[in-house]
Amino acid sequence: MVSVAPIPSLLEPGKVLKFDYRGAPQTVDVMRRAALEAQFSMPVREFCEDVCQGIQSKDYLSEYLAIYHAVLQRCRYMRDPRTVELVRAPYIVAQELLHGRVPCVDCDDEAAFICACVLAVGGTPRITTVAFRDMFYEGQRQYSHVFCEAFEPKRQQWIVLDPVAAERTKQMLKDVRAAKSWAVGK
Repeated sequence: MVSVAPIPSLLEPGKVLKFDYRGAPQTVDVMRRAALEAQFSMPVREFCEDVCQGIQSKDYLSEYLAIYHAVLQRCRYMRDPRTVELVRAPYIVAQELLHGRVPCVDCDDEAAFICACVLAVGGTPRITTVAFRDMFYEGQRQYSHVFCEAFEPKRQQWIVLDPVAAERTKQMLKDVRAAKSWAVGK
């Protein structure tokens, strides 16, 4: 068994972290840490304030949907490099968006960014991994997609915020064979 050194701060500009890939739990941990660290990043908060302008105070569902739709409209889906599990720090995505650029992101980048945004507006996010087939490696289920969910306190329900599935979210959820949700913050 190979041990992995603690991951340094994800807020270091231009930093690409390299470590042995160990599956969804490891990637989700990187995403979770990136989202939590992004609470200290003003670009993430500025992005949220920008997209939530005009929304009534305490309309949490509309805040979440505004963030979701902004990511859906302003980001472009692009797969990771062939042999790299790349997770962008949310502050980098926010900076690109604030400068009018179109970030190229995949599902884990979008999920981490949306989780960071939900945290930045005071909400409770979670990361959900899903499998569409029953695939296992060394006894562990293999997940092929990830997205953010936000807890809407007035309705007491989790809201799926998945720009990759977009208008096909309902069908995507029907196709799920297995899912696991991961808390982002306490």
